[in-house]
Amino acid sequence: MVDLGDYKQPVHRSLLQREMLGGIPQAGLILLFVLGVVFVYGLRMYFMLAPLIVLYIIMRALTKRDQWLIDIVMDNIMQKDKLIP
Repeated sequence: MVDLGDYKQPVHRSLLQREMLGGIPQAGLILLFVLGVVFVYGLRMYFMLAPLIVLYIIMRALTKRDQWLIDIVMDNIMQKDKLIP
């Protein structure tokens, strides 16, 4: 229940949780899918299936503890570098 002074409003748990595909955020799953298509289907490197599966398991384990960790890491990777004089 959310307490708004004299009023109370029930908040459903599903509204507080984020939407995930396969237990990881959508951006992470799309990244793994694109890498899988490029390496396995495009370049026919079938040995890349094992590292992709390991990456998926690692991402899933990390998102069990913190749902926003993958997004924070992706934002930090994509952030432009600043030169500090």
